[in-house]
Amino acid sequence: MTGKGWTEGLLTNDGGALWTKLFRVISRHSSVRVLCTPLGISGEALIDFYNDLTQDLFLKLHSKNRWQTYIDLGYTNEDIEREIYRIEVPNLVSHLQREWHPESYRMARRISDLLQNCGDFQVYPPATVARDGAKRACNKMALRLYGLGSWPLDKEVKPNANLSESIKAVPFRRRDTRRTGRGSGSQVIISTEELKRLIRDIFEAIDTPTEVRTMRSLVLSKLAVEDWRPVSIDAGSDSHDADATVPAVELADSRPSPLDVLLKKEEVQLADKMAEQMMEKMKNTVRGKPGRFRKLVEVAWHCYFDPSLPSQTSIASKMRISDSLVSHYRRIFDSLVMDLATSIEEMTVFNSALDRRLCAMVSEFGVASDRGMERSRAAMPPPTHTAAPMMYEQ
Repeated sequence: MTGKGWTEGLLTNDGGALWTKLFRVISRHSSVRVLCTPLGISGEALIDFYNDLTQDLFLKLHSKNRWQTYIDLGYTNEDIEREIYRIEVPNLVSHLQREWHPESYRMARRISDLLQNCGDFQVYPPATVARDGAKRACNKMALRLYGLGSWPLDKEVKPNANLSESIKAVPFRRRDTRRTGRGSGSQVIISTEELKRLIRDIFEAIDTPTEVRTMRSLVLSKLAVEDWRPVSIDAGSDSHDADATVPAVELADSRPSPLDVLLKKEEVQLADKMAEQMMEKMKNTVRGKPGRFRKLVEVAWHCYFDPSLPSQTSIASKMRISDSLVSHYRRIFDSLVMDLATSIEEMTVFNSALDRRLCAMVSEFGVASDRGMERSRAAMPPPTHTAAPMMYEQ
């Protein structure tokens, strides 16, 4: 199974083979190693980390329908491998970096843009530019050498080991708390002019061209960047004693579980079905007569669901029927409800479903009544002016 190519796995719908090949790509990708190195993951935890990334990428490709696109466009094994390695995996890593370290990611992008577009800095050829590997490395933004624009292009490149010691004299920048971005949801951290000045100070302190990724690290070490991630209460304990027993704290999750959501959905569907059956019983009780069915619906809604809580006398006056007739239709509705053998929880949901159904029908009856009155007025002959009747004297 593991010997299958990408196209063979896609054509035979072999998800296991595709998952295995994705795992191999992710476990060997340089950007994934850069992602997991700061986390200090190793051993079994590293394998689990690769498994999680593989599963995320597999589902993302499936949701975007990329697997079918590879088949439809006639991708070869090399084409699929190249696209996943150069596009899909870097995009996944960038998304995780932006999610885990939002401010560091944003500042790294700003630093790279300034090095590329600002005239104060220039790109330098790598010291081993004659080798093919160095030429390929130069194409990656993070591995390009940059320095001050006033330096000569043949300036000596020093090793990176002592660069952190060289910038100790560079002052730490105070955080700019002004708000920016969409909805003013992010802080400025540092203005663009101040960031340029900081990069120039670092270049003057190290006195050597350096890679973009190294410059990012040096600049971030002089900024008050706040990257936060939610951790458990147990993981955030301040106890440094390995033998100390930290009490486990489990906070109650008030959100409904997937099972609760499914049961609630089924409960609502059952209540809607019961409400529909109730309407059919009401119609059958009055033998399907539209006038009586309408009165029964209006009496039931006004007596039990009308927010204004009208009295029975006001209901009779509003519907232009007798008070005893309101009581008659109310008893009919009460008998139908009493015949329902349901629990209190089911009756609560059924009550909401029946309220919506009766309210909609009462509204339809009101619109139909208004239209009928308009048609009646239109059918009436226009008034004619006649002489007033004569009053006879007694």
